[in-house]
Amino acid sequence: MTDLTQLVNCTMTKACSIKADKDSTVSKTINIKMTFKDIPLNDVVYTAMSPKVIQWQNGPGRKHWNRWTNNQTVEVTFRSPSKVVIDPMQGMAAKLATMTPEERDAEIDKLRALIPATE
Repeated sequence: MTDLTQLVNCTMTKACSIKADKDSTVSKTINIKMTFKDIPLNDVVYTAMSPKVIQWQNGPGRKHWNRWTNNQTVEVTFRSPSKVVIDPMQGMAAKLATMTPEERDAEIDKLRALIPATE
């Protein structure tokens, strides 16, 4: 088993939608490529846990206040948030639309390389 305590040169990409301001009706899909360089894994996990802990405090924690004792440990299972399903074609079209013609051609060539050859 590998002891994973540091994220070293790990990259993750996530698409997000932005508008010029809160009243705008026009939005753009942007792909954020985040690089983690020498980041303790605990920092990433604690950031992901924080909203879950607050959600528990305001929900079951408060609801069952009389059950808990000071410094009690309560086991909670972390569940991944539900994912928004984006049509792959729309996602790729949005990504390609942000690229120069040269970048677009290179991206399409990468996609073609993933398709098995037929005889």
